[in-house]
Amino acid sequence: MGVLVYTGKYTYSDTRSESTKKTVQVVQQLCEPFRGSHRTVYVDRFYSSVDLLKQLEDMQLYTTGTILSNRIPRSMTIAKSSREFKAMNRGDSVSHVLTYTTTKGERKQAGLVAWKDRNIVYCITNDTPTAPMDECKRRGQGGIVTIKRPQVITKYNRHMGGVDLADMRRLHCHSTIMGQNRWWLKLFFYLLDVGTSNALVLYNEAMNGKQEPYNIVDFKNKVVEALVGPVLVDDIPSDQSVAHCMTNISGAERQRCTYCS
Repeated sequence: MGVLVYTGKYTYSDTRSESTKKTVQVVQQLCEPFRGSHRTVYVDRFYSSVDLLKQLEDMQLYTTGTILSNRIPRSMTIAKSSREFKAMNRGDSVSHVLTYTTTKGERKQAGLVAWKDRNIVYCITNDTPTAPMDECKRRGQGGIVTIKRPQVITKYNRHMGGVDLADMRRLHCHSTIMGQNRWWLKLFFYLLDVGTSNALVLYNEAMNGKQEPYNIVDFKNKVVEALVGPVLVDDIPSDQSVAHCMTNISGAERQRCTYCS
């Protein structure tokens, strides 16, 4: 869909109106190229709301996403301290029909399911039935157990999994974002990490069957060698002439490259 970089209040399409939530405006801007395409947008719970459901419906887009409990009617929530929660087994679910009024004044309905995994997971959709169930595996007492799961949760996990998988790949190796306090450096190194991770995926797919797949550490080392050359030595006296080598900086704990500096 693209990237929307936060640049202050002018990031949002409507800086004067308080009626449209900022999270709704962000999703609206990102989905604008797909207006009228009747696609389904899978949304994280930070952005999901009934207001977003209405706005995307006006754009002829469907919505499926997890949602925070404070954004749905209280009568449809299940508190941890309630008898209903304690009576539910892992894998049990409760389905509701949520009626809302669109911005054009039309009465519409959406499905809302509350599924108990470790905690209650709420999912709202106007695209997928909430009744059909399938199964998934979880770690439990005695090993791996199989529990029931609504198919709408399965669809959400399938289509949202790419974001989680990208974060997992990015954080598998020491991220260059760590230790950075300036936001623009965080953004730069985040894009660098994601680009490196995506390049690894494409490289392993292209070399499938021709060699053993690289892991992220080996791939980053290969990228460094391709950029600065294969000669990279930790401790070489400064009087030796080497293209790239690390030497100690007087009065400091860190090192620098004699060639690059």
